[in-house]
Amino acid sequence: MGAPVFGVLDVLALGADWEPQGNSPTSAGTRATAGGDDGDIVAETVHNTIESGTVSYIYIGTETDFATAIAAASADVGDVVDTASLLITGWSIDYSPCAAGKRPVITFTYRDGPTEASATYITTETCPTYVTGTPIVPPILTVTAGDAEIQTSSIALAAQFGEDLDKDGEYLAGATYGGELTISHQWVGTPSSITSTGYQQTSGPGTNTGEEASGTAYGTSSYTFVKAVTRS
Repeated sequence: MGAPVFGVLDVLALGADWEPQGNSPTSAGTRATAGGDDGDIVAETVHNTIESGTVSYIYIGTETDFATAIAAASADVGDVVDTASLLITGWSIDYSPCAAGKRPVITFTYRDGPTEASATYITTETCPTYVTGTPIVPPILTVTAGDAEIQTSSIALAAQFGEDLDKDGEYLAGATYGGELTISHQWVGTPSSITSTGYQQTSGPGTNTGEEASGTAYGTSSYTFVKAVTRS
């Protein structure tokens, strides 16, 4: 083997404003088999091998909102990053590091196959690229916290991908569809109110949840909100 290489590959080649933090690439194909009269496999092959994965960044540019920064990098969900020939199928922003004075981490999911953008999806929510003031971890939605303290917060935009295969079972054509936006919070205690107009709340604290989790830990409350996103 060659000498080990230190550093993270900027697989999407987003530019100097984006510092890659981690890359998890995968190559996976579909195995086809045929059985003989005794039930044993007599033929096999692998087709439609797809390169996919995730890559995480911190943003160090001058834009104050992630939606603007992502658009400037031509990395919206549904875009094909020209320099990498990879389709963006989703992104998620984790604001938990902000509690330690760090920048939020944004993670993109990608795959190969398409050579040009199809349906694209963006968010109109304000997603700050760097957070100062209080609360340091932003809830994204409008919240009256009361005595509750936010611990974690994330927002994610993702789309499904439909594809056609050719006569040999290889990728032929495809497009993104079904964009969805998901916002998740975890709090110590329970907020007085969360304004989530336009979203469906898919999880939240139960009616029997109290402020006390146990005799050894404070109680927490978690929420998830989801809404469909119209293609742009």
